[in-house]
Amino acid sequence: MINNFFDSNSIKDIYNEMKMVYLNDKRPWIIGYSGGKDSTVVVQLVFQMILDLPKEQRHKQVHVVSSDTLIENPLILEYLEQNIDLINKSAQEYEIPLQAHLVKPIANDTFWTNVIGRGYPTPKSIQYRWCTDRLKIRPSNKFIQEQLESEDVVVLLGVRKSESISRKTRIENREIDGYLLTPHETLRNKNNMAYVYNPIVDLTTDDVWAILKNRYPGGNEDAMTPWGSNNMDLAVLYAKGSGDGECPFIATTDNTNTCGNSRFGCWICTVVSEDKSLNAFIEFEKWLQPLKDFRTWLMNIRDKEEYRKKHKRNGVVHKTKDGRITFGPFNFEARKLILTKLLELQLQMQQEIELAIQNHSTDFANSNLELIKLEELKAIDEIWDNEEDLSRTTLIDIYYEVMGKKLPWHEYKQPMFDEIALSIIDSKCQSHKISPELFNKLLIETDKYKHFSNPTKLKKAIDKTLNQQWIHYDIVEQIEQESQTIKETEHEDK
Repeated sequence: MINNFFDSNSIKDIYNEMKMVYLNDKRPWIIGYSGGKDSTVVVQLVFQMILDLPKEQRHKQVHVVSSDTLIENPLILEYLEQNIDLINKSAQEYEIPLQAHLVKPIANDTFWTNVIGRGYPTPKSIQYRWCTDRLKIRPSNKFIQEQLESEDVVVLLGVRKSESISRKTRIENREIDGYLLTPHETLRNKNNMAYVYNPIVDLTTDDVWAILKNRYPGGNEDAMTPWGSNNMDLAVLYAKGSGDGECPFIATTDNTNTCGNSRFGCWICTVVSEDKSLNAFIEFEKWLQPLKDFRTWLMNIRDKEEYRKKHKRNGVVHKTKDGRITFGPFNFEARKLILTKLLELQLQMQQEIELAIQNHSTDFANSNLELIKLEELKAIDEIWDNEEDLSRTTLIDIYYEVMGKKLPWHEYKQPMFDEIALSIIDSKCQSHKISPELFNKLLIETDKYKHFSNPTKLKKAIDKTLNQQWIHYDIVEQIEQESQTIKETEHEDK
């Protein structure tokens, strides 16, 4: 136990308030923990508060929930995982009803599954930022919703009014005068709901660092957490990084949360034109440079015509007000190229890390770093099989060629057609000017339902494919132009 930890009046006030809220009812607590300074302060204060309680009063379960988007900066993820491990070990040792969890997006909805599997363009603006919700907010909210199945919960967030004017405004708009807990706008079910508690909302950045470093009247200035890690390691990470802010833990209804300016964000984030955080880390950790190079390459190909379709995934063709057709998802060739280069990058990173470890130029320890998981590769393979890949071996062949080893399901993959048939199909599509994308999809849908005794599903699938707008766009465009010409002629005659 840390003596005189709460001698500062402001910290003592927060401590006493937390204690009052904790003892007031039996609703479990869920703390959003990103590993950043603000969320660390909340976890640290809660951990110490429970540690100071008599064992018979430690009646409330506390969940510390962190998100791994699977594209985290490797340095930050390693730091986060180490702290989660220490928190769980210390909580068990001290007999504290507190458990830390690391939640992740499902394999079918990760960044690479959407980009490489479905062809989603990488986000380049807050308005088209599909990633935050899927990778960070949904997994956290899913965890909270699971707890709501049995009872109300209280969600503790490390948000502060002094972070920014916009953050201050959003917090104040959600405050209910006289109440410490405010109902969350969306996290609820028929019987239960989540309440939000912001215990450090009035602290300044200086206050936060004073707590983290124990540098206040009565503090011992050792910067140690109650679970045994050293917050000076966190200070070093901040010193190496740049920018400010942390990715949101749970969504707000006004959709104003953003991690585009996050200090500890995703290494592949393309919302910002320049990742100042990654650039700053590279100054100290040279082995991170290939990540930056790949990110730059991916951003450069994003809006090139040869890499994109001219219709959306649902077949709709979208035109701007000035008549330009907007790009749709990455085409199949682009997705195969991105996968190839990502796997090559993974090998390069493993080599760079191993060399840095040998040269004692890094404290990072994971030389087996995976940039894309097997579960994601499996999900991508299934999407390709279901949408465009007649060979059904494209992904496993790319993996084997780049990595020099076979995927676990390599031997079980069977092509829909042999190489001769595939060659004939390709030749016929070219000679008759038929879209390979369309023809392949029709063959895949036919194969999918060929053994069904009732042909209804096959008919619906074929009709849906053939009725997509992009297939008939030229005809529709011609009709619209002719109609416009007739209208103009009639107007001139009048």
